[in-house]
Amino acid sequence: MKLLVVEDATDVRLVLVATLKRFGYQVRQAADGAEGLAILKQETDIQLVVSDWAMPVMDGFELCQQLKQWQAVDRFIYFIMFSSNDDEERIISGLEVGADDFIAKQAPRAELNARIRAGERIIELHNQLQRKQEKLEKAYASIENDVMQAAEMHARLLPTIKGLPGVKFAWHAVSSAFLGGDMFDYLELDECHIAFYLLDVSGHGLPAALLSFTLKHVLTPSHQGRSLMKPPLDSAPFYYVADPAEVVAKLNDRFQSDDEQYFTMVSGVLNTESGRLSLCQAGHPGPLHQRGGEIVEHHRNGFPVGMLPELDYESYQVQLAPGDRLFLYSDGASECFNAVRQEFGVARLISTLEQGKRLDLESQLQRLTQRLAYWNQGPDFDDDVSVLAIEWLGNKGK
Repeated sequence: MKLLVVEDATDVRLVLVATLKRFGYQVRQAADGAEGLAILKQETDIQLVVSDWAMPVMDGFELCQQLKQWQAVDRFIYFIMFSSNDDEERIISGLEVGADDFIAKQAPRAELNARIRAGERIIELHNQLQRKQEKLEKAYASIENDVMQAAEMHARLLPTIKGLPGVKFAWHAVSSAFLGGDMFDYLELDECHIAFYLLDVSGHGLPAALLSFTLKHVLTPSHQGRSLMKPPLDSAPFYYVADPAEVVAKLNDRFQSDDEQYFTMVSGVLNTESGRLSLCQAGHPGPLHQRGGEIVEHHRNGFPVGMLPELDYESYQVQLAPGDRLFLYSDGASECFNAVRQEFGVARLISTLEQGKRLDLESQLQRLTQRLAYWNQGPDFDDDVSVLAIEWLGNKGK
């Protein structure tokens, strides 16, 4: 091991250097703290210093203090300071500036060797920890980069168009972490049917996001236009529009999980000619239906998807009138808490939407999201917050 001896008395320094060399150390020497500091800055492989305390130009206390200040960004240095056996005051002062050990000048050289060996073991332990920390930091940076890319991918999976024939859409999505487990979409099945869904995967982070990615892929039509919502038939028109309950049941059969991961969901199909709406809830908050100036909650019981096998799901029908709006939301919206842990709740969701009922769909939703952000008192929510707003325009809107 390479070390530095800092001692202003030439005879003492030379004897000490010769002794340490006989013990097998590589030794550099300096006559004062300033010279020692310059050597340490040039020779970065030195991690142990044996120093006198009283020296001209820069004494041992100042040298130790400076080393402990810049070693955090440079390297760990173990500092042994010479002292007298009864020099309690100086020992205390040395400890206060960061000295790691003390040894009397008159101590046997074997004791000095033993103390240096102890310091060497501490240095090696520190270096091992430093190397592990560097590996962890690199791994964390790589994971963080992957997560950020996945978050960008998640954002790209969300809808981009704001309308389909006869229907307007608006949406808002905020993840509680880099990645969220909420997912929603809407798609045109044929000339008179539009399907939509909003789902919320249990948990947070990468596992929830990966399942939501998978569900998005499963529910997205193939290049042939087929999907769970539009299964094929052998005869014309060679497809049928699946009831939402059938879609949810197939998802439940397919996504049974051994690690207790599940998701809640609202799935719907709207006949854009008649305004007839078919909905299926699977453990998800009930959609809010705005008709005229009134907003009501449609709520049906249903088990979350993937929790239990072979479940039966049921759809229910809602008749929309032209201009009616439907709001699907994840429980992160209703269960948003303020500073005193008071829940926003469904009643406030309804009240806020009613206050904006005369606004266009986008502005009404924006009013709601602003109220949620104010209630939450910050951009970081405890849970993912997603809201999908739908307005049926009627036949005249097509």
